[in-house]
Parts: sequence; C-alpha cells; structure tokens
Amino acid sequence: MNLWQARLVNQAIRLRLARRKLAPEARGNLMALEGKDGKAPAMDQRYVVVDLETTGLDHTKDRVVSVGAFRVVGGRIRLGEVFSELANPGRGIPVESIKVHGITPDNIRNARPAWEVFREFLLYLGGDIVVAHHARFDLFFLNRVMRAQYGMRMQNLVVDTVLMCRAIHIEPDPYGQKKGAKRCSLDVLAARYGLEVPERHTALGDALATAMILQRLLPDMAAGGWKTLADLISVAGVL
Repeated sequence: MNLWQARLVNQAIRLRLARRKLAPEARGNLMALEGKDGKAPAMDQRYVVVDLETTGLDHTKDRVVSVGAFRVVGGRIRLGEVFSELANPGRGIPVESIKVHGITPDNIRNARPAWEVFREFLLYLGGDIVVAHHARFDLFFLNRVMRAQYGMRMQNLVVDTVLMCRAIHIEPDPYGQKKGAKRCSLDVLAARYGLEVPERHTALGDALATAMILQRLLPDMAAGGWKTLADLISVAGVL
C-alpha cells in the first residue's frame, strides 16, 4: 500500500457517503488523511498504538472484550494520553481465552458494548496513524464495528510493526518460506531491544510493549533508508 492508494480509497468513500448523515466521530474519521505529508519524517508523525483482546481468534464469531492504546508523538510515548476500556462482547468468553487475557464474564458484565467503546476510541484516535502488531487482526475487528455503525471502514493510515520488523531484521524471502518469521514476535522483539513487557496479553500491556518497540523500530527504519512517512507506508502500511 502507498499513501496515494489510501487517498484514492478515501475519496471514493467520501463520495459514496456524501449525502448520508453521519455521526460526528464518523464524519471526523473521513478526514483522517488530511494534512498527511508523505515527505515528512516518519519519526515526527503522530501514532496511536492499539491492541485488542477478544473472545477468541475466529473472525466470524469472536468479539472484542478490551481495547488498549497509547499515543506516540515525535517518537515519545505520551503516558498521560492512554485509552483503556473493557467491552461487553454480548456472548460468552471461552475458558481458553480467559486463560490468555484473564478477562472473565464478571469483569465485563457492566461494560459498554464494543460499538460504544469504539465510538470513544475514534474520538481519542482523531487523525493519528494507527499502529498494531499483526495489525490485520485488530483491523478486522475495528472495521467490523465501523461498517456496522457507519457503513465504512476506518480511514486512518495503519502500520504493522511486524512488517517493519521484517523489513529491517529478516532477510528477503522470495519463495515465501517465512524463514525467521518468529523473530518478529512481540516477545522476541521486546527481548531484542531489552524491554520488559508489563501485563503481557492484556490490551494495555501489549499496546505499551508495541509502542516501546515502535520507538526502536522507527530509528532502525530510518537507518535502513525508510525515512519518510511515504517510505514507512510503502513497507509497513496495511490497507
């Protein structure tokens, strides 16, 4: 994906929804690409690093139970600008999933449904670039809510730290053998950069770990020749 493609898709969605009455947060999200300069340094951008915990890994039936996010501006994590909320999935949570993230039915009994939580998240997000580890997984769940509530997918640029890692740390793989792919796991990257991962497998803990990894990956990307926002999106962008 490149920035031009993202703008083209955004324009098409704007035209399709031009006459539809949209909620303020959705109307604002349509403008998420405004002001994005592909020639600007990637290090100077505003990012929101997000992680979701879900009832499971099945895209067709599982739902979000927790959203955690940190904002990174100019390479610095703004610890005072955190988003963290449980979501009621409207269904049971399998024991296998509880063992991973520790969220029980009692924890989410009084939580708001995912669409209400995500509405607040959109307001928190603004036009910032979304960052996630294995971003397609999180993006699927976020966009399912977006399409159900607003009839469109999320318009923010999305960057995957796994793709950043593969560009920097893994040799080319023209035959698709995925050699060295495990070297881009969250735990391996944290160990590589000497980072402690607090509260692993919680949305906020994994979001913080990913944000700290992003802080290290951005200078490594620049050293490897991917210095601008356009460079970053061309290598690690997810549409």
